[in-house]
Amino acid sequence: MKIIDIFKLQNKEKIEIAKALFKDAYTNANYTLKPSERKKINTYFKRLDKKEPIEYILKKANFYGRTFFVNKNVLIPRVETESIIPYLLKFDSVIDIGTGSGAVGITIKKENPDINVLITDISTKSIYVAKKNAKGMDIKIIHTDLTNKIPINEYKCIFANLPYISNMDTLDESVKNYEPFIALYGGLNGIEIILRLIQELHTKKWNGTLLLEMDPQQISLIKENKTIIKDQFGYNRFIQIDY
Repeated sequence: MKIIDIFKLQNKEKIEIAKALFKDAYTNANYTLKPSERKKINTYFKRLDKKEPIEYILKKANFYGRTFFVNKNVLIPRVETESIIPYLLKFDSVIDIGTGSGAVGITIKKENPDINVLITDISTKSIYVAKKNAKGMDIKIIHTDLTNKIPINEYKCIFANLPYISNMDTLDESVKNYEPFIALYGGLNGIEIILRLIQELHTKKWNGTLLLEMDPQQISLIKENKTIIKDQFGYNRFIQIDY
């Protein structure tokens, strides 16, 4: 097999895998893969053919113009979530609850190093990934459930992209079979964890702005006074609740 044979497949993701595996040889279309290289790339192609997301295969995902390490323990950052970044940059202190890979919290810190950023997650495996991505950065990282153990009164904004898929929903095979259950499902109607966070902030008499990402069809289920924010595709993707 030659590099040019991969070009002929006209499969964008397989070409991307070849480019990642053979950085130098990739520019030589007539380069013939060694038996060990052929075995390796065929293994990757088989994973792709089984609908495994390329982000997990290559262990990297793009978000807001940057590359983040990801694995099967964290949700793959979605392009829709990028739309909330400009809103978060308006605050001088932000908590990113349910951070996963840390993409949101790390992005706003990189965009404005003066912002005081805290990122949290209930999953120790997610915390490992977030710490790897935040290495060397002045970001606080806490393993916790929602606002437990968090000094919320020290922060003016909380962003949360919590699990919001209903347990009854049918998901695409690439999501259902590979992305972590704990990061996807939010109970019977999808918003059980979201409602718990909203109530916790009321109970603790927090004074600040909560920004939540959710399915556009769920927004009407949130009875709080809220402002709706659209994503870059024009869908109602986020809500803002001022406490």
